[in-house]
Amino acid sequence: MLNLSEVYSQYDHFWITNSNKQTTSQLVDERRYFIGAAHYKQPWTYLAQVPGVIRAFWRERPTHLLSTGSGRTALIPFLVAKALRLPFLHVDTFSRVNGFSKFGSFLVGIRHRIFCQWESANKNTVYIGPIFKANSQPEKPTKVSHIFVTLGTRTESFSRLLTAVDALVKDGSITDKVIVQAGHTKFSSPNLTVFDFCSSDEIDDLILKARYVITQESAGIGTKCLKSNTRFIVMPRDYAYGELPSQSDMNEDLHLRLEELGYTRVIHDASQLREAITKLDSIRTGFAFDNTLAITTLKRIVEAS
Repeated sequence: MLNLSEVYSQYDHFWITNSNKQTTSQLVDERRYFIGAAHYKQPWTYLAQVPGVIRAFWRERPTHLLSTGSGRTALIPFLVAKALRLPFLHVDTFSRVNGFSKFGSFLVGIRHRIFCQWESANKNTVYIGPIFKANSQPEKPTKVSHIFVTLGTRTESFSRLLTAVDALVKDGSITDKVIVQAGHTKFSSPNLTVFDFCSSDEIDDLILKARYVITQESAGIGTKCLKSNTRFIVMPRDYAYGELPSQSDMNEDLHLRLEELGYTRVIHDASQLREAITKLDSIRTGFAFDNTLAITTLKRIVEAS
């Protein structure tokens, strides 16, 4: 959403989002309303969002809503906007190349137009290209200081990845210092420097100064790596190991497209991770981002409505 600031910053605006270290640090000077993240398997969690969303609409009186998902936060604002007949502009995730997110699929299913970052033949979509800004990162340092491993913010444990990394440090396959953002995963090892969460700016700095990154499948981390010209390896979470609450969660395919294009390696266990590290130099860097089409399209639609 921050990459779309050229659209909303020229208008009076406010945020409805979840509260975490990233949102509280990034939005410290913004008007924001925090609601808990809901889940379709626990429908009562959506009901808990209703008072906060209605309070935000009552105080702010919005004329348009701009959303990048997910439905865990955006569904109730969408329903309120629908009831009030307000334009709801949803940009679907960059992480889904073929198909849509759950929320995007829901909107398309009820014939609500959505904006896509990858081309789609569905008549209810409008292609706007990537929303990410052209590379604005500082130049990558000539001397890199560490390997960065990140597990994101999911509540499910992903100790399998950290166990694999720890084993490769022990056998000498990894000799650099390893810094781990473990999130909700509890893991301790003398071979790894582990912390739970930090701000988005700190994540950017850790990626920029890393020799390479190892991550779960994540459009956010993947694009940060691409923008900082940092090579990265993806190990997707697996439902069979209890790393996801359902088989359909994180059903993303961006990492597979990026692997096809040569910009990452996708691995599933420690042996594949070891092999990917030995072939690290074959991973491409220099992916170009340009959100001009996205900005001009969304601006035009806001003005027209």
